[in-house]
Amino acid sequence: MMNSLFPTSMKMLDRPLSFGDRVAILTRTKNRPILLARAFASIIAQTHQNWHLYLVNDGGDPAQVNELVETYETAFAGRLTVIHHERSLGMEAASNAGLSIAQGDFIVVHDDDDSWHPEFLEITTKHLNAPSNHKYAAVLTNCYVVNERIENDRVLEQDRTVWSYWQPQVDLATMLTRNISPPICLLVRKAIADLIGPFNATLPVLGDWDYNLRILTVGDIATIPEPLAYYHHRVQTDTGLYGNSVRAGVNQHQLYDTLYRNSLVRPLLQKEPGYIGLLHILLRQADGKHSQTIDLLKQQDTWNHHRHADLQHRITVFAARLDNSEAQLHQINETLAQLRQSALEDRAVILEIHYMLSQLTRLLRGFWRRIVPLRRLIAKMRGRI
Repeated sequence: MMNSLFPTSMKMLDRPLSFGDRVAILTRTKNRPILLARAFASIIAQTHQNWHLYLVNDGGDPAQVNELVETYETAFAGRLTVIHHERSLGMEAASNAGLSIAQGDFIVVHDDDDSWHPEFLEITTKHLNAPSNHKYAAVLTNCYVVNERIENDRVLEQDRTVWSYWQPQVDLATMLTRNISPPICLLVRKAIADLIGPFNATLPVLGDWDYNLRILTVGDIATIPEPLAYYHHRVQTDTGLYGNSVRAGVNQHQLYDTLYRNSLVRPLLQKEPGYIGLLHILLRQADGKHSQTIDLLKQQDTWNHHRHADLQHRITVFAARLDNSEAQLHQINETLAQLRQSALEDRAVILEIHYMLSQLTRLLRGFWRRIVPLRRLIAKMRGRI
């Protein structure tokens, strides 16, 4: 009974899973040789070497790509396939061009501006090949967000932080509200990729979100909390071709975020218009809970305000006491300085008196020795000698 209620959706596969470790890497690029060189270095440096790179030049200058490929030809050792598009077809179409010929047990998208920890492929492939993880369709690692700028054809890092949307479990409900992972973090079984089909080439942005949702309709996504990938962002506003789609196309992301959500709900309502009432009730309940949450947050803000005011008062009183203590300490220091000076002056007087006494003693001793004959005469007169 439990198996019928909670089936594993991985049974949807029409063939058994492959447990090899060959990885097909999909990289899309367009006129960004500085970043592409870093992506090449990231891939070549992997401790897991059973991979093949499918590089799609989506309408960029082929001479730039070919020159860079020749530079790394020895390191690739035949593990590179290059596809040139005469004109740009878009990110997802570029991914599909590589995916259509990719061979292997796993696939992963490595954008030309991102990079990996050297052990990314080794850890993720071993994770999915472990017997306890055969039920997972893909695996997701944490990552660092690296803010950087391009200056004089050099990439200069500004700072880095751990990915703020990280979730220890990949929940479908959460994924429906927002994408929780950039492509550089996700390794997918090739069998799953074959099952869910190509990337959505009609989306100029958010294609990775759509793809992640389709993975979750087939199976679960395992997680590895270590940040094994680097999601790079250019912080300049005038980066041109070197800009991120997330940063450089904010308005486009916002537009397609709305259009994509509408497209997910629309077929359901067309199939069964009565669901509008159900959705209305659920959203009203959610809105009520949201209002309660807002009220709680307001109460929390009020409490925080009072606590802040009380803390500020305590700080003010402490600061006043500290100022008074500092004044008293200053006065004590002045008194000690005066006493020290007085002691120095007294010591000088004592030394001077001591010197005068020693001089007087020496004079008296000399005088006493000179009057020895007189002292004897006086003694005879007094009958002492």
